[in-house]
Amino acid sequence: MSQAAPIVLNDGASSPVTFSPERVTPESSVFADRSSGVSLRFRRLRVALSPATNTRSTNRASFEVTVPVTSVVNGVTSVAFTMRGKLEFILPDGSSDQDRKDLFAFMKNGLSDPLLIGNLRDLDPLF
Repeated sequence: MSQAAPIVLNDGASSPVTFSPERVTPESSVFADRSSGVSLRFRRLRVALSPATNTRSTNRASFEVTVPVTSVVNGVTSVAFTMRGKLEFILPDGSSDQDRKDLFAFMKNGLSDPLLIGNLRDLDPLF
């Protein structure tokens, strides 16, 4: 089992952002970017794992990012909206290590594909 430690990821400007453990459990762990100093503005990552059970033969692993965007109205700062992204892997208990490596590579590399970037980031529809 992996021990929770800070996660450092680049943002859209390639600046490193550190997400520190905020709540850690084997089922669902949350990491927060506390650099703003204001909890209202903390960006968060969630990493979750739900192992297969007697009634469900699939393992579910997910990674989620939450980015609140704030605005100031009449001197009061509030969350104007929250952007979210979620990546979920549904892995049958019978999948091999290589099967899981292939799926992970397709997902990771897909996020670098210009067509998918246009759709997911730039909101360009496919036609």
